[in-house]
Amino acid sequence: MTGKPGARSDVRSSSACQVGVDGGGTRSRALVGDGAGRELGAADGGPGLIDPRDPERAVRAVVAVVRAAAADAGVDLPVRGLWAGLAGAGNEAARQAVEAGLGNAGLAGVVAVGSDVEAAHADAFGDGPGALLVVGTGSAVRAVDPRGEVVRVGGWGALLGDEGSGYRIGLDGLRAVVRSADGREPQTGLTGALLSLTGADDPKGLPAWAAAATKGEIAALSVEVARVARQGDPVAARVIHRALGEIRAHLEAVLERTSGWADPTPVALVGGLVRADSPLREAVVEMAAELGCDVRLSDVLPERGALRLATGLAAD
Repeated sequence: MTGKPGARSDVRSSSACQVGVDGGGTRSRALVGDGAGRELGAADGGPGLIDPRDPERAVRAVVAVVRAAAADAGVDLPVRGLWAGLAGAGNEAARQAVEAGLGNAGLAGVVAVGSDVEAAHADAFGDGPGALLVVGTGSAVRAVDPRGEVVRVGGWGALLGDEGSGYRIGLDGLRAVVRSADGREPQTGLTGALLSLTGADDPKGLPAWAAAATKGEIAALSVEVARVARQGDPVAARVIHRALGEIRAHLEAVLERTSGWADPTPVALVGGLVRADSPLREAVVEMAAELGCDVRLSDVLPERGALRLATGLAAD
């Protein structure tokens, strides 16, 4: 979305506007709206992932993208409310630190920080029941059943979780290459493909590249792993098969832990690997259908959900 000349004249007051932010390991996006529900402007920014070791990094990312979106909308800051859904918000101490930092930044009268999954769920289902399956840089499922019970599976972060995610597929692709160099895996097309993407001369250069890479940079390799798998490479195919098994396990756990569904469980998809025309979308949709889910194929925009939550926050 781009701003239009004279957009400022359409806005009654910045005090009637809200901003929603979606921030993940790869990028962040902010959306500005007014009290009438109109979307006024948006902007993209750098990664909005909360790093518990450096919460201030997420604060800087959100401040930058909110300022850019406000400029696009022709709205002066502070606005009335800001709701930021950020990956890594499950760490309560870090979440509070980011919320305090944003509160002190002069962006909005009222500020709240939650998870990017909460923001996506709000866009997919509003206040109603449903299960949101996230398969992007990270992975998780968040379900609200008809009784109002909230169940979350996955979302444990890069060290303990993210099974089936782009990050894990990229990492497993790199591991397959170095195992192939050892002779512990057959020769694989992943070697040439991932060396080309990382700029390493040979597999010996991959450990240093991986150690310096961001989570998003490793996750970006997943698209190439999926491409090599589609070409019939058995090593890459095993990586993708394992990822799909982990995604299925996430969904099965949510279905086991929720109840009260009168109809098939509604499931929405969000994340780079399950968007339209993305590598895993077709397989994940088929899998969810096999489990008896009603898969909703409309696009889920977490920043739009965050704006909805910001509007509710400002109304309180």
